[in-house]
Amino acid sequence: MKNMINGIQKNMSIMLNTRNQYRKLQQHLDKQAVGFPSTFNGIELDLLKEMFSMDEAAAALYLNYRFELFETIFERANKDGYTENALQVQLDNMEKKGAIFVRRDPDAPPYYALHPFIIGMFEMQLKRLTPALYLKTRTYMLQKFAFEYLSSEILQMRVIPVQKSISTIQNIATYDQIREIVEQASDRIGIADCICKKGKDSIGQPCQTTERREICIGFREFHDSYVRHHWGRTISKEEAFELLDRNEKEGLVLMPSNMQEPNFVCSCCTCCCGILEILNLLPSPAEKVCNNYESELDPDACKGCGLCLKKCPTQAISSNGKFAIAINSKRCIGCGLCAASCKSGAIRLKQKTEKFIPPKNHEDLYDYLMEHKKNAIGRIYHLAKTFLDV
Repeated sequence: MKNMINGIQKNMSIMLNTRNQYRKLQQHLDKQAVGFPSTFNGIELDLLKEMFSMDEAAAALYLNYRFELFETIFERANKDGYTENALQVQLDNMEKKGAIFVRRDPDAPPYYALHPFIIGMFEMQLKRLTPALYLKTRTYMLQKFAFEYLSSEILQMRVIPVQKSISTIQNIATYDQIREIVEQASDRIGIADCICKKGKDSIGQPCQTTERREICIGFREFHDSYVRHHWGRTISKEEAFELLDRNEKEGLVLMPSNMQEPNFVCSCCTCCCGILEILNLLPSPAEKVCNNYESELDPDACKGCGLCLKKCPTQAISSNGKFAIAINSKRCIGCGLCAASCKSGAIRLKQKTEKFIPPKNHEDLYDYLMEHKKNAIGRIYHLAKTFLDV
Protein backbone atom coordinates (compact mmCIF):
# COMPACT_ATOMS: atom_id res chain seq x y z
CA MET A 1 0.00 0.00 0.00
CA LYS A 2 2.82 2.36 0.91
CA ASN A 3 4.53 1.75 -2.43
CA MET A 4 1.26 2.44 -4.26
CA ILE A 5 0.79 5.73 -2.40
CA ASN A 6 4.37 6.74 -3.12
CA GLY A 7 3.85 5.89 -6.78
CA ILE A 8 0.70 8.00 -6.96
CA GLN A 9 2.43 10.93 -5.24
CA LYS A 10 5.39 10.69 -7.61
CA ASN A 11 3.12 10.60 -10.64
CA MET A 12 1.13 13.59 -9.37
CA SER A 13 4.37 15.49 -8.76
CA ILE A 14 5.52 14.83 -12.34
CA MET A 15 2.20 16.00 -13.74
CA LEU A 16 2.24 19.13 -11.58
CA ASN A 17 5.80 20.02 -12.61
CA THR A 18 4.89 19.54 -16.26
CA ARG A 19 1.83 21.74 -15.95
CA ASN A 20 3.82 24.40 -14.12
CA GLN A 21 6.43 24.56 -16.87
CA TYR A 22 3.84 25.06 -19.58
CA ARG A 23 1.99 27.56 -17.41
CA LYS A 24 5.20 29.60 -17.13
CA LEU A 25 5.47 29.63 -20.91
CA GLN A 26 1.81 30.60 -21.30
CA GLN A 27 2.28 33.51 -18.92
CA HIS A 28 5.45 34.58 -20.75
CA LEU A 29 3.69 34.46 -24.13
CA ASP A 30 0.78 36.42 -22.71
CA LYS A 31 3.14 39.32 -21.95
CA GLN A 32 4.20 39.64 -25.58
CA ALA A 33 2.82 42.04 -28.18
CA VAL A 34 0.03 39.57 -29.01
CA GLY A 35 -0.95 37.77 -25.84
CA PHE A 36 -1.76 34.13 -25.14
CA PRO A 37 -4.42 34.28 -22.41
CA SER A 38 -5.34 31.43 -20.09
CA THR A 39 -8.68 29.62 -19.99
CA PHE A 40 -10.61 27.84 -17.23
CA ASN A 41 -10.11 24.42 -18.80
CA GLY A 42 -6.43 24.89 -19.66
CA ILE A 43 -6.74 24.06 -23.34
CA GLU A 44 -3.99 26.58 -24.07
CA LEU A 45 -1.56 24.32 -22.19
CA ASP A 46 -2.56 21.39 -24.38
CA LEU A 47 -1.70 23.49 -27.43
CA LEU A 48 1.72 24.36 -26.02
CA LYS A 49 2.40 20.68 -25.35
CA GLU A 50 1.72 20.01 -29.04
CA MET A 51 4.42 22.49 -30.07
CA PHE A 52 7.02 22.49 -27.28
CA SER A 53 8.76 19.74 -25.35
CA MET A 54 9.38 20.43 -21.67
CA ASP A 55 12.97 21.48 -22.39
CA GLU A 56 11.87 23.69 -25.28
CA ALA A 57 9.20 25.33 -23.13
CA ALA A 58 11.90 26.22 -20.61
CA ALA A 59 14.25 27.61 -23.27
CA ALA A 60 11.50 29.67 -24.92
CA LEU A 61 11.28 31.79 -21.75
CA TYR A 62 14.50 33.53 -22.80
CA LEU A 63 13.00 34.82 -26.07
CA ASN A 64 10.57 37.64 -26.72
CA TYR A 65 8.62 39.05 -29.66
CA ARG A 66 11.58 41.09 -30.93
CA PHE A 67 14.31 39.49 -33.05
CA GLU A 68 17.56 39.01 -31.13
CA LEU A 69 20.95 37.46 -31.75
CA PHE A 70 21.85 34.18 -30.09
CA GLU A 71 24.45 35.95 -27.94
CA THR A 72 21.81 38.25 -26.45
CA ILE A 73 19.51 35.35 -25.63
CA PHE A 74 22.37 33.29 -24.22
CA GLU A 75 23.31 36.07 -21.79
CA ARG A 76 19.93 35.55 -20.11
CA ALA A 77 19.96 31.74 -20.31
CA ASN A 78 23.53 31.41 -19.08
CA LYS A 79 22.53 32.87 -15.70
CA ASP A 80 20.34 29.79 -15.22
CA GLY A 81 23.10 27.36 -16.14
CA TYR A 82 22.54 26.86 -19.87
CA THR A 83 25.54 26.10 -22.04
CA GLU A 84 25.71 27.51 -25.55
CA ASN A 85 25.27 24.08 -27.07
CA ALA A 86 22.27 23.18 -24.91
CA LEU A 87 20.48 26.42 -25.77
CA GLN A 88 21.29 26.13 -29.48
CA VAL A 89 19.84 22.62 -29.60
CA GLN A 90 16.55 23.81 -28.13
CA LEU A 91 16.33 26.81 -30.46
CA ASP A 92 16.98 24.61 -33.49
CA ASN A 93 14.35 22.10 -32.38
CA MET A 94 11.75 24.83 -31.86
CA GLU A 95 12.51 26.36 -35.24
CA LYS A 96 12.01 23.04 -37.02
CA LYS A 97 8.55 22.72 -35.46
CA GLY A 98 7.55 26.28 -36.30
CA ALA A 99 7.26 27.18 -32.63
CA ILE A 100 9.56 30.21 -32.94
CA PHE A 101 10.41 32.66 -35.71
CA VAL A 102 14.00 32.65 -37.03
CA ARG A 103 15.45 35.14 -39.50
CA ARG A 104 18.40 33.67 -41.38
CA ASP A 105 20.54 35.57 -43.88
CA PRO A 106 23.49 33.94 -45.67
CA ASP A 107 25.64 36.97 -44.88
CA ALA A 108 24.58 37.48 -41.23
CA PRO A 109 24.04 35.48 -38.06
CA PRO A 110 20.49 34.26 -37.31
CA TYR A 111 18.00 36.26 -35.26
CA TYR A 112 15.40 34.57 -33.05
CA ALA A 113 11.96 35.68 -31.85
CA LEU A 114 8.77 34.26 -30.43
CA HIS A 115 5.86 33.73 -32.77
CA PRO A 116 2.39 34.80 -31.65
CA PHE A 117 0.11 31.77 -31.48
CA ILE A 118 -1.87 33.27 -34.39
CA ILE A 119 -0.62 34.46 -36.82
CA GLY A 120 2.56 32.44 -36.28
CA MET A 121 2.87 29.12 -34.46
CA PHE A 122 -0.35 27.58 -35.71
CA GLU A 123 0.22 28.52 -39.35
CA MET A 124 3.60 26.78 -39.25
CA GLN A 125 2.08 23.42 -38.23
CA LEU A 126 1.29 22.33 -41.80
CA LYS A 127 3.34 19.13 -41.54
CA ARG A 128 2.22 18.40 -37.98
CA LEU A 129 -1.48 19.23 -38.20
CA THR A 130 -3.91 16.66 -36.81
CA PRO A 131 -7.68 16.80 -36.30
CA ALA A 132 -7.06 17.11 -32.55
CA LEU A 133 -4.70 20.07 -32.94
CA TYR A 134 -7.10 21.81 -35.32
CA LEU A 135 -10.13 21.30 -33.06
CA LYS A 136 -8.21 22.42 -29.97
CA THR A 137 -7.13 25.55 -31.83
CA ARG A 138 -10.71 26.32 -32.88
CA THR A 139 -11.91 25.80 -29.32
CA TYR A 140 -9.22 28.10 -27.94
CA MET A 141 -10.01 30.74 -30.57
CA LEU A 142 -13.66 30.80 -29.59
CA GLN A 143 -13.02 30.59 -25.86
CA LYS A 144 -10.34 33.23 -25.51
CA PHE A 145 -7.91 34.04 -28.30
CA ALA A 146 -10.46 35.75 -30.54
CA PHE A 147 -10.99 38.34 -27.80
CA GLU A 148 -7.23 38.85 -27.47
CA TYR A 149 -6.96 39.29 -31.24
CA LEU A 150 -9.81 41.81 -31.37
CA SER A 151 -8.66 43.78 -28.32
CA SER A 152 -5.75 45.35 -30.25
CA GLU A 153 -6.02 48.86 -31.65
CA ILE A 154 -5.14 47.41 -35.05
CA LEU A 155 -5.24 43.78 -36.10
CA GLN A 156 -2.34 41.63 -37.29
CA MET A 157 -4.01 41.29 -40.69
CA ARG A 158 -5.81 43.76 -42.93
CA VAL A 159 -7.79 43.58 -46.16
CA ILE A 160 -6.68 44.85 -49.57
CA PRO A 161 -8.76 44.88 -52.75
CA VAL A 162 -8.52 42.24 -55.45
CA GLN A 163 -6.64 43.62 -58.45
CA LYS A 164 -9.57 43.81 -60.88
CA SER A 165 -11.60 46.03 -58.56
CA ILE A 166 -9.04 48.87 -58.45
CA SER A 167 -8.22 49.21 -62.16
CA THR A 168 -9.89 52.63 -62.45
CA ILE A 169 -8.83 54.09 -59.08
CA GLN A 170 -6.05 56.69 -59.09
CA ASN A 171 -3.24 57.30 -56.58
CA ILE A 172 -3.30 53.88 -54.97
CA ALA A 173 -0.63 53.28 -52.35
CA THR A 174 1.83 50.48 -53.11
CA TYR A 175 0.85 48.60 -49.94
CA ASP A 176 -2.78 48.43 -51.17
CA GLN A 177 -1.88 46.84 -54.50
CA ILE A 178 -1.27 43.11 -54.51
CA ARG A 179 0.81 43.20 -57.70
CA GLU A 180 3.14 45.84 -56.23
CA ILE A 181 3.50 43.81 -53.03
CA VAL A 182 4.55 40.81 -55.10
CA GLU A 183 6.96 42.92 -57.19
CA GLN A 184 8.66 44.30 -54.09
CA ALA A 185 9.24 40.83 -52.66
CA SER A 186 11.48 40.10 -55.67
CA ASP A 187 12.62 36.46 -55.64
CA ARG A 188 11.59 35.72 -52.03
CA ILE A 189 8.07 34.53 -52.83
CA GLY A 190 6.77 31.20 -51.58
CA ILE A 191 3.54 29.26 -51.72
CA ALA A 192 2.12 26.94 -49.06
CA ASP A 193 -1.07 25.10 -48.26
CA CYS A 194 -3.73 27.01 -46.36
CA ILE A 195 -3.68 25.76 -42.76
CA CYS A 196 -7.37 26.63 -42.31
CA LYS A 197 -8.43 24.58 -45.31
CA LYS A 198 -6.18 21.69 -44.30
CA GLY A 199 -7.72 21.80 -40.86
CA LYS A 200 -11.25 21.65 -42.27
CA ASP A 201 -10.18 18.76 -44.50
CA SER A 202 -8.91 16.88 -41.46
CA ILE A 203 -12.36 16.87 -39.86
CA GLY A 204 -14.25 16.03 -43.05
CA GLN A 205 -15.54 19.54 -43.81
CA PRO A 206 -13.71 20.54 -47.02
CA CYS A 207 -13.74 24.09 -48.34
CA GLN A 208 -16.83 25.05 -50.34
CA THR A 209 -15.10 27.90 -52.20
CA THR A 210 -12.11 26.23 -53.84
CA GLU A 211 -10.69 22.75 -54.34
CA ARG A 212 -7.14 24.12 -54.21
CA ARG A 213 -5.11 24.14 -51.01
CA GLU A 214 -1.80 25.68 -52.13
CA ILE A 215 -3.02 29.30 -52.05
CA CYS A 216 -1.21 31.13 -49.23
CA ILE A 217 1.76 33.27 -50.30
CA GLY A 218 4.73 34.02 -48.05
CA PHE A 219 7.21 36.84 -48.61
CA ARG A 220 10.67 37.52 -47.22
CA GLU A 221 11.15 35.70 -43.88
CA PHE A 222 7.96 33.65 -44.29
CA HIS A 223 9.16 32.50 -47.70
CA ASP A 224 12.51 31.58 -46.22
CA SER A 225 10.88 29.52 -43.45
CA TYR A 226 8.52 27.78 -45.89
CA VAL A 227 11.38 26.67 -48.11
CA ARG A 228 13.94 25.92 -45.41
CA HIS A 229 11.62 23.49 -43.62
CA HIS A 230 9.76 22.19 -46.69
CA TRP A 231 6.43 23.67 -45.59
CA GLY A 232 6.10 25.28 -49.01
CA ARG A 233 8.05 26.09 -52.16
CA THR A 234 9.49 29.07 -54.03
CA ILE A 235 7.48 30.48 -56.94
CA SER A 236 8.16 33.20 -59.48
CA LYS A 237 6.36 36.53 -59.65
CA GLU A 238 4.52 35.30 -62.73
CA GLU A 239 3.31 32.20 -60.88
CA ALA A 240 2.18 34.40 -58.00
CA PHE A 241 0.16 36.63 -60.34
CA GLU A 242 -1.49 33.58 -61.94
CA LEU A 243 -2.33 32.19 -58.52
CA LEU A 244 -3.83 35.49 -57.37
CA ASP A 245 -5.92 35.72 -60.54
CA ARG A 246 -7.39 32.29 -59.80
CA ASN A 247 -8.00 33.23 -56.17
CA GLU A 248 -9.83 36.36 -57.30
CA LYS A 249 -12.03 34.45 -59.76
CA GLU A 250 -13.01 31.99 -57.05
CA GLY A 251 -13.96 34.78 -54.65
CA LEU A 252 -11.16 34.64 -52.08
CA VAL A 253 -10.42 37.70 -49.91
CA LEU A 254 -6.86 39.08 -49.88
CA MET A 255 -5.64 39.44 -46.29
CA PRO A 256 -1.94 40.31 -45.91
CA SER A 257 -0.09 40.93 -42.67
CA ASN A 258 -0.75 44.47 -41.54
CA MET A 259 2.48 45.97 -42.89
CA GLN A 260 3.66 48.01 -45.84
CA GLU A 261 6.14 45.18 -46.45
CA PRO A 262 3.99 42.16 -45.54
CA ASN A 263 5.38 38.75 -44.68
CA PHE A 264 2.41 36.98 -46.23
CA VAL A 265 -0.92 37.35 -47.95
CA CYS A 266 -3.69 34.88 -47.22
CA SER A 267 -6.51 34.26 -49.68
CA CYS A 268 -9.44 33.67 -47.38
CA CYS A 269 -12.98 32.32 -47.53
CA THR A 270 -15.81 32.49 -45.04
CA CYS A 271 -16.19 28.71 -44.77
CA CYS A 272 -12.62 28.09 -43.52
CA CYS A 273 -10.89 31.29 -42.36
CA GLY A 274 -11.01 31.81 -38.61
CA ILE A 275 -10.30 35.55 -38.93
CA LEU A 276 -13.18 36.13 -41.36
CA GLU A 277 -15.35 34.03 -39.09
CA ILE A 278 -14.52 36.34 -36.18
CA LEU A 279 -15.08 39.49 -38.25
CA ASN A 280 -18.50 38.26 -39.33
CA LEU A 281 -19.58 38.10 -35.70
CA LEU A 282 -19.06 41.85 -35.34
CA PRO A 283 -21.72 44.48 -36.05
CA SER A 284 -19.13 46.66 -37.82
CA PRO A 285 -16.34 44.55 -39.38
CA ALA A 286 -15.14 47.56 -41.41
CA GLU A 287 -13.91 49.26 -38.25
CA LYS A 288 -11.47 46.42 -37.47
CA VAL A 289 -9.90 45.47 -40.80
CA CYS A 290 -7.82 48.62 -41.42
CA ASN A 291 -9.00 48.89 -45.03
CA ASN A 292 -8.74 51.96 -47.23
CA TYR A 293 -11.60 51.17 -49.59
CA GLU A 294 -15.31 50.57 -49.57
CA SER A 295 -17.90 49.70 -52.17
CA GLU A 296 -20.60 52.02 -53.39
CA LEU A 297 -23.72 51.04 -55.30
CA ASP A 298 -25.78 52.63 -58.04
CA PRO A 299 -29.09 50.75 -57.54
CA ASP A 300 -30.50 51.98 -60.84
CA ALA A 301 -27.67 50.25 -62.75
CA CYS A 302 -28.15 46.86 -61.06
CA LYS A 303 -29.26 44.08 -63.46
CA GLY A 304 -30.15 41.62 -60.71
CA CYS A 305 -27.53 38.94 -61.49
CA GLY A 306 -26.94 38.35 -57.77
CA LEU A 307 -23.19 37.81 -58.09
CA CYS A 308 -22.33 40.56 -55.62
CA LEU A 309 -24.55 38.96 -52.96
CA LYS A 310 -22.80 35.62 -53.45
CA LYS A 311 -19.31 37.14 -53.40
CA CYS A 312 -19.62 39.48 -50.39
CA PRO A 313 -17.89 37.80 -47.42
CA THR A 314 -19.57 39.91 -44.72
CA GLN A 315 -23.18 40.19 -45.93
CA ALA A 316 -22.76 43.92 -46.47
CA ILE A 317 -25.12 44.09 -49.47
CA SER A 318 -28.91 44.06 -49.11
CA SER A 319 -31.43 43.38 -51.84
CA ASN A 320 -35.16 43.45 -52.47
CA GLY A 321 -35.13 39.82 -53.49
CA LYS A 322 -33.57 40.38 -56.89
CA PHE A 323 -31.81 43.73 -57.18
CA ALA A 324 -29.10 45.10 -54.88
CA ILE A 325 -30.46 48.16 -53.11
CA ALA A 326 -27.86 49.21 -50.53
CA ILE A 327 -24.40 48.55 -49.11
CA ASN A 328 -23.82 48.74 -45.36
CA SER A 329 -20.58 50.69 -45.00
CA LYS A 330 -20.09 49.31 -41.47
CA ARG A 331 -19.94 45.77 -42.83
CA CYS A 332 -18.09 46.39 -46.09
CA ILE A 333 -14.42 45.41 -45.66
CA GLY A 334 -13.25 46.77 -49.02
CA CYS A 335 -12.19 43.45 -50.52
CA GLY A 336 -13.53 44.46 -53.95
CA LEU A 337 -15.00 41.06 -54.81
CA CYS A 338 -18.43 42.56 -55.46
CA ALA A 339 -17.06 45.27 -57.78
CA ALA A 340 -14.89 42.75 -59.63
CA SER A 341 -17.89 40.49 -60.27
CA CYS A 342 -20.39 43.24 -61.23
CA LYS A 343 -20.69 43.18 -65.03
CA SER A 344 -23.18 46.06 -65.17
CA GLY A 345 -20.88 48.47 -63.33
CA ALA A 346 -23.47 49.08 -60.61
CA ILE A 347 -20.84 48.59 -57.90
CA ARG A 348 -17.45 50.22 -57.78
CA LEU A 349 -14.76 50.56 -55.18
CA LYS A 350 -13.85 53.96 -53.80
CA GLN A 351 -11.21 55.21 -51.42
CA LYS A 352 -12.21 56.11 -47.88
CA THR A 353 -11.83 59.69 -46.71
CA GLU A 354 -9.58 58.72 -43.80
CA LYS A 355 -6.52 56.80 -44.93
CA PHE A 356 -4.90 54.04 -42.87
CA ILE A 357 -1.14 53.76 -43.27
CA PRO A 358 0.06 50.39 -41.97
CA PRO A 359 3.31 49.97 -40.02
CA LYS A 360 6.31 49.56 -42.30
CA ASN A 361 7.47 46.06 -41.40
CA HIS A 362 7.34 43.20 -38.89
CA GLU A 363 9.24 45.05 -36.16
CA ASP A 364 7.14 48.20 -36.48
CA LEU A 365 3.85 46.29 -36.35
CA TYR A 366 4.66 44.32 -33.22
CA ASP A 367 6.30 47.29 -31.51
CA TYR A 368 3.06 49.20 -32.14
CA LEU A 369 0.96 46.36 -30.77
CA MET A 370 3.17 46.15 -27.68
CA GLU A 371 3.08 49.91 -27.11
CA HIS A 372 -0.72 49.92 -27.32
CA LYS A 373 -1.30 46.66 -25.44
CA LYS A 374 -4.21 47.08 -23.05
CA ASN A 375 -4.63 45.92 -19.49
CA ALA A 376 -7.62 43.77 -18.49
CA ILE A 377 -9.95 46.72 -17.97
CA GLY A 378 -8.86 48.32 -21.22
CA ARG A 379 -9.49 45.08 -23.14
CA ILE A 380 -12.97 44.72 -21.69
CA TYR A 381 -13.85 48.31 -22.57
CA HIS A 382 -12.45 47.98 -26.08
CA LEU A 383 -14.25 44.70 -26.73
CA ALA A 384 -17.53 46.13 -25.42
CA LYS A 385 -17.23 48.94 -27.93
CA THR A 386 -16.35 46.49 -30.69
CA PHE A 387 -19.24 44.08 -30.09
CA LEU A 388 -21.86 46.64 -29.07
CA ASP A 389 -20.83 49.09 -31.82
CA VAL A 390 -20.82 52.15 -29.54
